[in-house]
Amino acid sequence: MSTMIKRESLVAQVVDIMRRDLPCYKRFKWLPGERVLCKRFHVSRTTLRTVLAKLQRQGFVQAVPSKGYRLLQTKAYHLPQRPTHVIGSLQEDFFTVSESQSQTFIRNIEHTLNTLGYEMIIESCYHLCERDRYQRLAGIVAAHPVACWALNSVSQSTQRWFAQRKIPTLVLGSCYPGIDLPNMEVDYRAVCRHAVGMLWRLGHRRIALLSLAPYKYLGGDMQSELGFIEGWHKLFGKSGLPLILEHDGSKVGIRRALTRGLAGSVPFTALLVLHSSHALTAAGFLLQKGFRLPADISLVCRCDDDALTWFVPSIAHYTYDRNVFARRFARALIQLASAGCLQTRPRLMMADFVAGETLAPPGMATGRSFSPHRSCPK
Repeated sequence: MSTMIKRESLVAQVVDIMRRDLPCYKRFKWLPGERVLCKRFHVSRTTLRTVLAKLQRQGFVQAVPSKGYRLLQTKAYHLPQRPTHVIGSLQEDFFTVSESQSQTFIRNIEHTLNTLGYEMIIESCYHLCERDRYQRLAGIVAAHPVACWALNSVSQSTQRWFAQRKIPTLVLGSCYPGIDLPNMEVDYRAVCRHAVGMLWRLGHRRIALLSLAPYKYLGGDMQSELGFIEGWHKLFGKSGLPLILEHDGSKVGIRRALTRGLAGSVPFTALLVLHSSHALTAAGFLLQKGFRLPADISLVCRCDDDALTWFVPSIAHYTYDRNVFARRFARALIQLASAGCLQTRPRLMMADFVAGETLAPPGMATGRSFSPHRSCPK
């Protein structure tokens, strides 16, 4: 006698999985958006809408026009055990290094986790506006019930969102003021203090910092400015104000900031730049305007990038062992995934200085006049 094998449809499989995972969505009161769910289950939007319609008939969700699907409280949910061997990674933008380097760094962390028996889910969301940021974040977290999250180059609003909901989180980089999350970073505050002292010992007394404006920068930029100001006050006392040239991150903004710094009667003789791409723009602008590196102006970059060593002249910068940093970060993530919490203190890694070819004592040519009209970008 033949035996009939029951074949379960794709819709039924997705319904069963979503019913099982409903406790993960419950605290957000809404299901993630259709695009997020389609990506997670690898189904078409037509199939997903059939699934959602079935869940609605069963009394688990309610469709709300123009908003999505709201969870109903009429059903009893059983919270599944939290997966302790799955870790999420969220990144929004690439500020500190090139995209390829950032991706390589995350992959190194993922490789370390995989060798230790852990899985990493990587989510990227770029150019989030404040209007839909929180709904998008809620959808991502709800769609991936992981043990903890790693945040890489995210905004202040995103850090605060994770902190307020007490989601187990480890920040790759610095935390913004008032945000109480564990983090791991390079000690950029000490780096900038060291840079000011090194330039002062070379004889420079007019040192400028090229930095993003406060509404644009990350927590590491804030720590860098504090280190620059501390180094300045230690060497120069309270007389005079440190020269900080703020810009918006664009090439035009960098050119305008440098134009302001060079337009005075006595321009700066040394420039400390926070980001590698900004250092390349600054170096090209100074050379275009006839300034010699380092005969007229010494240039130092806080960050590391392969392009800095390929530039002519090679730019002085600070570097650190990314493989060691990735291993330390992965171990901290495993500790967070196992325990559910970490001490909210910065875990700092020191950087090494690479001299390059853009450092020299201030030369006689630094007293040349500079016309701001000639340097203003069109």
